[in-house]
Amino acid sequence: MWTLLVLTAVVAACGGTESGSPGASSGATASAEAETTALRIAFVPATTALPLHVAQAQGFFKENNLDVTLTQAANISDLPSTLGRQFDLAIGTATDLIRAGTAGLDIVQVSGNTVSTKENPFVQVIVPPGKGIMDFGDLGGKTVGSPTLSGVIHVGTLFTAKKQGTDPATIRGVEAPSPTLPDQLKGGRVDGVEALQPFASQLTKAGNVSIGDPFSAIASPLATNFYVAQGEWAESNKDAVERFVKAMEQAADFIEEMPMESRTILQQFTELPAPVAATVPLPTYDFDIRTEDLDKWVGVLKELGQLDGEVDTGKLVLSER
Repeated sequence: MWTLLVLTAVVAACGGTESGSPGASSGATASAEAETTALRIAFVPATTALPLHVAQAQGFFKENNLDVTLTQAANISDLPSTLGRQFDLAIGTATDLIRAGTAGLDIVQVSGNTVSTKENPFVQVIVPPGKGIMDFGDLGGKTVGSPTLSGVIHVGTLFTAKKQGTDPATIRGVEAPSPTLPDQLKGGRVDGVEALQPFASQLTKAGNVSIGDPFSAIASPLATNFYVAQGEWAESNKDAVERFVKAMEQAADFIEEMPMESRTILQQFTELPAPVAATVPLPTYDFDIRTEDLDKWVGVLKELGQLDGEVDTGKLVLSER
């Protein structure tokens, strides 16, 4: 299932006497502090956005001289076109970034966010029991509900189905917001759904079956989503990006060290029932830029016939972050 307002980070020198002057304290040094930078960030309400909200709630953004405004979005694939106008940063996916780049949009990845691993898969494809759908190869001729048809999840599903001998063109995708997919499956309007957490766990607890994750056939670990920005803005605001990444890393440490408090924050911004927020599996967070994973996604899109020509993925990431 994504012209900027240029926001500058100006370094202001703090006053003080020279270290060699008679009035200087022993060991005193001049210091500098970045002025506060305003950031407008778009997110979708899922576990992927937990570090963002922890950083806001725990003051890590403020500590790093960032004044952050968070805005909820419905569809991650709609966000790239908003960068530079409505938002400075947004959660994005590799397939949307690659397509934006090939379409001539100046969009770059500035930070990682989550990776999918075999031990901790990011998403599951869920089907009802007793329908004869045992793996991705059985999805031919079926209808699959997806949070976004252009994003990595649905592309991964098509790729895995092809690897298992099914023509991906025979799989019909239906796009719907993640919270509505369980009802789509229950009502029989789709034969399977690509379910993020917490919906995957809720569906399997209700008796449905997971046929696996759509990413393991590509690579493990594999970047599943990350933060993107308009390229010109990102190049002009590398210091602000560095401070954003530092705050997110602090948030990831907090999530690991204070899980109960973190899950309370998760419940607040997702409006999940408290028992669900307390037990839902969390993604693996990784804020490194994994350019090699973009190369893998280029290969996937080409194999599915969704991309022609060569793509220089080095131009799709912020240089020397």
